[in-house]
Amino acid sequence: MPSFMNTLGAVSRLGQWRFRHVFRSADERGRLDVTDAGLVDFSTCSEVLLTVTPRAPHRGCWSGHAPHRGCWSGHAPEPVMTASLAAGSLVVSNPGLVEAVFPVGSLLDVPPGLYDVRVLVTIGPETEEIFCEPVEFA
Repeated sequence: MPSFMNTLGAVSRLGQWRFRHVFRSADERGRLDVTDAGLVDFSTCSEVLLTVTPRAPHRGCWSGHAPHRGCWSGHAPEPVMTASLAAGSLVVSNPGLVEAVFPVGSLLDVPPGLYDVRVLVTIGPETEEIFCEPVEFA
């Protein structure tokens, strides 16, 4: 995968991985609000969850068929790593900052390759994915 498509870069499986992301909202015009007022407020979230799952094969579907609507249904792999606010393995610094540290040795059992990093937030009864970007474990 070209490096420009791998937004989180490559991470050595031999070292520590620190996921750190500042979440910003859009302004009235739909552009990223880079002011302090644009930082996402996580104070109403009952849970913030980070998952790392193997990236789908080149054709985008785990079933082995060409991509089609719903091809992930029932075929998405389980996360190989997680961090959560509730478990204390993920830190939210309001406003805007979500951080998880995976210590040295925690990636050794994860095979090299491309993975999707997702961040999900729960407010009340609803959970929404707010982030999905690729990372390479080398």
